[in-house]
Amino acid sequence: MSTSYTRGQKILHWLLAVMLLFWLFVSGNLVEAAEGEEKGMILMFHSGGAIVILGLMLWRLRMRLRNTVAPMAELKVWEQTWSVRLHWAFYGLVCLMVLSGILQGMFFEQDVRVFGVVNITLGHNEGLMTLFHNIHGLTANLLKAGIALHILAALKHQLVDRIAFLKRMT
Repeated sequence: MSTSYTRGQKILHWLLAVMLLFWLFVSGNLVEAAEGEEKGMILMFHSGGAIVILGLMLWRLRMRLRNTVAPMAELKVWEQTWSVRLHWAFYGLVCLMVLSGILQGMFFEQDVRVFGVVNITLGHNEGLMTLFHNIHGLTANLLKAGIALHILAALKHQLVDRIAFLKRMT
């Protein structure tokens, strides 16, 4: 078990942080606000980017499994436990977010073309589309809450506990 993250893990962490924040707070809102042909164009970008995020997240998971990093010894046992749980929750939530988005797109009222090429729409089904839309929205809210908790915990460890916490991921 390693005591620090690899350069690749650090790069993926920050790349995914920026992408996830954009998709959660900007791209998703653009999709909700758009209509007609404009919505189709935004969905193409939104769904394609989500597939890229999923790929990067799975790559990051693979790197994490190959280079397991020990929790910081300065943290309390309960903080170490919840840190691990929150990180695993991120992997699961991102996968669920993308999957529910794909399933929502499969039953959307207009064609959803990932990267503008692959049409994933099978046919409009309002009930299934609504179900997956609700799962997608709930997952987005859970991710937002998890990200807020992650940021607050990092700041608490850095500023209140005076642990060189951020140095591990920079």
